[in-house]
Order: sequence, then structure tokens, then C-alpha cells
Amino acid sequence: MICKYQIGNEPIYRFEMPMIASNMYIIMHGDQALLIDPHGNADAVHLLKKHDVKQLLIILTHEHYDHISGVNYFRKEWRCRVIGSRSCQESVKEPAKNLAAYFMAMFITRSGEERQEIQKQIEQDYHCEVDEGFEQTWRFEFATFHVVLCETPGHSPGSICICINDRYLFTGDSLIPGEKIITRLPGGNRELYQKITVPYLQSFDPETIIFPGHGAEEYLKNIALPFRKTF
Repeated sequence: MICKYQIGNEPIYRFEMPMIASNMYIIMHGDQALLIDPHGNADAVHLLKKHDVKQLLIILTHEHYDHISGVNYFRKEWRCRVIGSRSCQESVKEPAKNLAAYFMAMFITRSGEERQEIQKQIEQDYHCEVDEGFEQTWRFEFATFHVVLCETPGHSPGSICICINDRYLFTGDSLIPGEKIITRLPGGNRELYQKITVPYLQSFDPETIIFPGHGAEEYLKNIALPFRKTF
């Protein structure tokens, strides 16, 4: 569990998923919590119970298995409302579309013992439900936070970014500091990424803090964007 930033008085907790180091973020307020890209994590459960959280708002940055694998896990113990793009809402229902069915292919170069251990942790028939889907942009209030969801296609058809209070941007796999954005997976589209997502990212103030789907947080001004404009 990593806690480096906060929104107002509320810390932003980051938990890394084993195997592939996908990030889950948790922000709590009273008996509510906002979870972004959940995965099964005992430390996260302990944190939520310690703060007597009763209900969860889960937002998915996109439909890939490593960013949705905790939805059913958290539904077992909490009242959950799950939000994603309309495309994500459809894709999470099928293991072939959310890539759970093919997830083991990422570990083909691992040793036999490692692969066996990893396979025990992966649900290759995994699927879940998104309660509310949206298209293009959705604005709403959560506790004291102003949240804006925006579709950012390219990495996947269902990719979105989540902006909180105009300064904290959760980008999923649409922007990862120091990494090229992968658009070669099923449904990926480099042209849409350049046409829609890059201008969207360029529109933010350089002091915006980026919370990526993998890796550490970083200020936007320190990240090299494709075709970056001068602010």
C-alpha cells in the first residue's frame, strides 16, 4: 500500500496487483470509498473495514482483466456501484473480450513453476457486471469531489480517464509515464488514440498529477506526450 498524495484531507491509497503491477486506487470519505480498477487485495479489505466503509463506488478505466479482476471480490462484502464506459460495460461480460481468457499468454516466458503459481491466481473464465455505462463524458459529485469521466480510446475501445477536482487524473493504460501506449491488443486503435486521447491529455494543466494504471504517480509536466503542445 502506497500513500503519497491526498485530495483535500483524503489520502489516495495505491495498491499494486501481483504479477503485472496494475494499480488500484482507493479514496475514502466517511462511510464511502471510491475504488479505481479493483483487484483482490487483503490489505485493501483491511483498510476499508478499519475505516468502517459501508459502500463502494467502483470506476473502471477500461475492460482488461488486470483492471477489473476485483469487481466480484469486493461485491462479496460491500454494496457496490460499478461505472465504466458503455463499451467497457459490454466487454467485461465475456472472458474473451476482457482478455481473462488470454491472460496467461503474458507469462509464456516464465518458468514452469512460476506459470503454475500464476495460473492459480488467474480466473480465465472471469466476467463481471458494470452497473452504469456512459458515452463520451459524464460529470458527477462523489462526497466532496467533482468527478469527470471521459472516453479516451486507443489502448482499448472502453478506455476512459477519470479527473477529480480538475487536478488529479487517473489514466488507466491511456497514459503511463515512461512507457509507450499499447494499441496492438484487440480493439486497440492508434489513430483514435492520436485523434482523441492525445489532444485530451494535452488540454490539462502541466501541474496535473497523473495516476497511471501501472507505475508511479507523476506530474504531467514531467511526462513526454506524443505530439505534445507547448503550454
